[in-house]
Amino acid sequence: MMTDKMELNEEWNNFMKKVGEVSSLVKDMASGDKEKAEAAKQLADRYIEGKVIVDEDVKMTVKHDRTVINQKAFENTEGNKGEIDKDAWMKEVSKDAERRALDRKIRREKAETLKTQAVKAFRRGEYERALSCYNRAIDEVRDNPMLYCDRALTNIKLGNFDKVVADCELALRLNENSFKARLYRAKAYKELDESEKLDISRKELSEMFLQHEDLITYFLDKQFDNNETDEQS
Repeated sequence: MMTDKMELNEEWNNFMKKVGEVSSLVKDMASGDKEKAEAAKQLADRYIEGKVIVDEDVKMTVKHDRTVINQKAFENTEGNKGEIDKDAWMKEVSKDAERRALDRKIRREKAETLKTQAVKAFRRGEYERALSCYNRAIDEVRDNPMLYCDRALTNIKLGNFDKVVADCELALRLNENSFKARLYRAKAYKELDESEKLDISRKELSEMFLQHEDLITYFLDKQFDNNETDEQS
């Protein structure tokens, strides 16, 4: 419920931001300044096509059109002194927000299903299959730090320690206090003979997670056997 509420708030904020941007364009188009109105109309056309995002004084060009806005909202502006059907615009933006929220929900559900399959495969010692499932889950949802941690542990079992470091770095960008990400990264540094990085990581682990000192020592010293399974979340 909390996640859904946050998503609705995010969509509402994005919606209101776009309304504000449109209002600014409307003012320019109705200003009576022919040159200014024409420039605003051209920018509005590009905005509709998804080619420009306006954010105060910053203009950013994007490659893909991720927002579908009804161009009829901008039709007949010449005959109406630059006035825009803001209700039509707001309705289309609202629909787009709903489509985005539904798409995220569907992708989260797919990712959760794939994660369940990955955990089962991991516990059976089928690490390649588990890795494949985690890859597909992350393709669906790229902002879940636990998926990167679980894939990192899978790669530890497979001996892919460079990939372990990369996944742990991604997880830490999303959650800098992730115990698993720091632990798995330290293990990878040890196996890669990156002694300086290992020392730094080991110190950080001890300072941040003193209560887990015995577990940290055990995990870093452990020799992993591909026939032996470890628990994943």
